[in-house]
Amino acid sequence: MGHLMSFQDVFTDHWLPHAPLAAERKDGAYRRVSREHALQLPYIETNPLCLQSIVVTDHDGSEADQVADLVGLPQPSWVTLNPHTRSGHIAYALAAPVCLTDSARRKPINLLARIEQGLVDVLGGDVGYAGRVTKNPVHRQHMPLWGEETALYGLQELAQALGDVGALPGPSRTGKALAASSVGRNVALFHLTRQWAYRARLRYDEATEWEQTVHAFAVNKNLTAIADEFTRGPLGEVEVLHLARSIARWTWRNITPELTAQRRKAWTAPEHQRRRAQRAADKRRIDRDYASKELFR
Repeated sequence: MGHLMSFQDVFTDHWLPHAPLAAERKDGAYRRVSREHALQLPYIETNPLCLQSIVVTDHDGSEADQVADLVGLPQPSWVTLNPHTRSGHIAYALAAPVCLTDSARRKPINLLARIEQGLVDVLGGDVGYAGRVTKNPVHRQHMPLWGEETALYGLQELAQALGDVGALPGPSRTGKALAASSVGRNVALFHLTRQWAYRARLRYDEATEWEQTVHAFAVNKNLTAIADEFTRGPLGEVEVLHLARSIARWTWRNITPELTAQRRKAWTAPEHQRRRAQRAADKRRIDRDYASKELFR
């Protein structure tokens, strides 16, 4: 009889850190080591700093081995179980890793933050768990419960599964509604820094100075607003640096005196003014029709 494949057989294909942090104890001294060395230690870094391929929920209750099934979610990729307490880390591996510092593609990041928050809510996750380090499922100190080899999920699949059980949070432009999500911090800091950068960009005419200024703004907001509002604390320095650099370079390319002048000219053109006036008139008509229907209900 042939070997039945489980997610253990493909685990290292989806665990992506190149030189992961690892330690002998959960509260021990973490250091960067080779992947081969890390897999010999009980605690390992979950994801690379700016790329996420694994979503881990820290279930502190006594049903880590079955809670996903009890609430109607898909089979986890694996659960790293404490056999004495039945608490553990519940992991879902993503079919496509999500880059956390891409200014041009924020929708996957925003959806990932909602998924993280939904999993924390429905699986009874520890809201203080930062997700940076996880229990190594291939280490003898832990009891792994492996899902099938195909227990690999797209963001839309996980979002649909959470939506089906009423556990997917609504969209949040600022990320503040996702206080227990590690990625929610990224969403919130991106929103704060981007909104400021849009307004401030034209005050700077030297690219290096602009990039340094955006980074300084992001660092300050991370240590104040993000640290205060999120249960997982501030983002790491490297993720803040990459996020700020992405925003700075996008705004430097796309918000220039020349492009701004062109947009202002187009905005005040007669044909654009007519379109705006027509849209405003259409909205007033719709509002009047709605008000009339409500009045005579």
